[in-house]
Amino acid sequence: MNNQSTGYEKGDGFIKDVLELAPLGAFQADTEGNCFFMNKQLENILGLDPFASLGKEWMKSIHEEDIPAILSLIQNVLAEKKDIFDFVYRVCHPLKGIRWCKVNARFVFDEKGAAQYYIGFVEDITESTLHEHILKEANEKLERSNILLDVSQEISKTGGWEYDVKTDTVFRTKQMKIMLGIASDTSLATATSFYEEEDDKAIQKGMKEAIEQHKVYDLELRPKGTKKWFRTIGRPVVKDGKVELVRGAVTDITERKEYELALREVKEKLERSNLLLDVSQQLSGTAGWEFNLQTGEIFWTRQAYLLHDVEEDFVLTLESSLSFYEEEERKRLDRVARNAVLEKKSYDIEVWLTTAKNVRKCVRAIGSPVIRNGEVVVMKGALMDITQKKEAELELIRARDIAEDLAKTKTDFLSVMSHEIRTPLNGIIGIANLLKLNYTLDQEEYVTNLIFCADHLLQLINDILDLTKMESEKLELVYAEVNLFQLIRNIKNQFRSLAEAKNIQLKSFIDDDIPPRILADPIRLGQILNNLVSNAIKFTDQGEVTLLVKLVSVEKDKATLHFSVKDTGIGIPEHLHETIFESFKQVQQSAYRKHSGTGLGLTITKKLIELHDSQVFIRSSPGTGTEFYFELGFELANDKNSPARFAAIPVLAGYEKKLNGIRLLFVEDNPINVLVAKKQLEYFGVVPDCAYNGKEALVFLENNEYDAALLDLHMPEIDGYALAEIIRRQYPGIHIIIFTADIMTEVKVKLAKMNIYDILNKPFAPEKMFEILSKLTPRPLEGEFQGLKT
Repeated sequence: MNNQSTGYEKGDGFIKDVLELAPLGAFQADTEGNCFFMNKQLENILGLDPFASLGKEWMKSIHEEDIPAILSLIQNVLAEKKDIFDFVYRVCHPLKGIRWCKVNARFVFDEKGAAQYYIGFVEDITESTLHEHILKEANEKLERSNILLDVSQEISKTGGWEYDVKTDTVFRTKQMKIMLGIASDTSLATATSFYEEEDDKAIQKGMKEAIEQHKVYDLELRPKGTKKWFRTIGRPVVKDGKVELVRGAVTDITERKEYELALREVKEKLERSNLLLDVSQQLSGTAGWEFNLQTGEIFWTRQAYLLHDVEEDFVLTLESSLSFYEEEERKRLDRVARNAVLEKKSYDIEVWLTTAKNVRKCVRAIGSPVIRNGEVVVMKGALMDITQKKEAELELIRARDIAEDLAKTKTDFLSVMSHEIRTPLNGIIGIANLLKLNYTLDQEEYVTNLIFCADHLLQLINDILDLTKMESEKLELVYAEVNLFQLIRNIKNQFRSLAEAKNIQLKSFIDDDIPPRILADPIRLGQILNNLVSNAIKFTDQGEVTLLVKLVSVEKDKATLHFSVKDTGIGIPEHLHETIFESFKQVQQSAYRKHSGTGLGLTITKKLIELHDSQVFIRSSPGTGTEFYFELGFELANDKNSPARFAAIPVLAGYEKKLNGIRLLFVEDNPINVLVAKKQLEYFGVVPDCAYNGKEALVFLENNEYDAALLDLHMPEIDGYALAEIIRRQYPGIHIIIFTADIMTEVKVKLAKMNIYDILNKPFAPEKMFEILSKLTPRPLEGEFQGLKT
């Protein structure tokens, strides 16, 4: 066969055999449209039997609207002398209904250029819609995983071939040569060499089985150096029991193969994405969901089914999804979801549900709207199982409530105990102070010992209350301008007689360079030094106790001071240095187990120093004495930042009858407290009207005028709070002073809210009573009380 061959020189028989093997519909027809050959595949496509397919009968299967266009096309092709043309038309299949077909055809001309007939291939392209549906479904799934896939599809053209077993020659039609890019016919070995090694072996094997076993083979191949894919079908032609020829057809399936590979890749990515999503949701205890507002469709991730304890075939509807929630929770969830849609905003709430296995769970429900063209079309979100976290929170709340109840019980107990102990103690100390104003020389020792014991008992009570305040973090420092030199002098004077009684020396050294005006809490600083000096004297039987204050550094507005209290007492073993700061602990060697006390002094001292943002240190060993030392920073006082100056406690001698003229109503239900306070008031020159309860007080108020009212808080029927409120409302000119044994912080806060700030604590100090009442005197007092500030 020469290079000018059209590929059909072997006769109509060969052409018809090739067309019969083609995987597409094939036909031959003359220029008038009379069909004289149609293969089985085309008969199936058109739904015609062999007798109804010849002549012009086949045209009856064509949709009547498409016939004029087909005939016109053929005439135009002939007029323009074109040899290849294609078109699409509809057929009316007797069983399948309307089908779409695509025709690729070619006219065969004689030597004079006259058209003899035309041949063509017909492909049913109706099924391409199915592919589009599959792609659409894949794209919808990929859209959830943000993966897009564009796949286009076009039916490939087909080429024919024939292998002559005797001559080992492969014959190809012109279309076959174009498809493979081959210029001429070749041997089988040369023909297969166009393919990859594995495909070459597959062709050789298929050809061998076709020749030896008369088998038909169907392979998908890929030529070397190209991205094309071909489907080749080989069928043996047997004559006298031997295979003379193997005939077949090749179809370009590149687009279909690429589609399949792309779809496979999409599926793999989707499976991988879903697997990662499933694992991540399982690890985080999170489930995903989606609700389409337009279609009502609901989508759950696998974890959502697990969270609700249902199988993945559970029928999802809006009603079934909400059925797991309790009625109130469902209403709340419905309300926030509707608001999210209306306001186009996300929501994040916690709700309780009960699973299909009757397990109650708390979930964090998150929903977010998807907006298109200004409207919410989809709500999507997540559910997170937070049951353990919620139960832990509830347990913490229960523990907190228990702790608060215990703290309140403790506070209430301390308040009651403080009141019950301090009330009789007020009588003891008050009577002792009254005796101190007028006693004989023989009675001096008794009075002194009585006051010492009462003060010691009061200090123990105050230590316990201070420790309670520190533990509840309610103790705050109250700063005032302090003369440190005077404070150290007062502390030394306070313990001088105790040191002299034990025949030990009490020394104090204070650096002259220390600024004279500092801001400090004089009460708490005095309490720290008092505790340390008191302890040092207590555990020292001979030698000396030294209080030392040195200047460490001074800056523009701050000074750092070093404090030290050193003694020559029994000392403390090093392994017990930390123990001494524990509450209610006293570290004593057995030979010296003779010192009384609660063991709270050093505990309170340590906490007070920590309240100043510092630490206390100890140097001590048995027989060498003990030194406690620490450093504190103080702001320097000036005229702008200085609060009330801290004044020394005045001496009462010489102030008898100095408060004449003050009209006072005294309300107290304890007869001893009435006796003590009345005597002290009378010493100052105040003759009070005494009422033993609130009702009696109201009678006095109706019939008399007063400058002040001294009120006990805890009284029957009408307590001090209620009585104070009545006086504040009905008698605003009367100055209210609270007289109470309840010194808890809560009491001061409650009174402050009533605008009552003058409080005289039981046991009261006569100096404090005089200080408060002196505010009511219309004339200035002479001597040390001038300019006295609280």
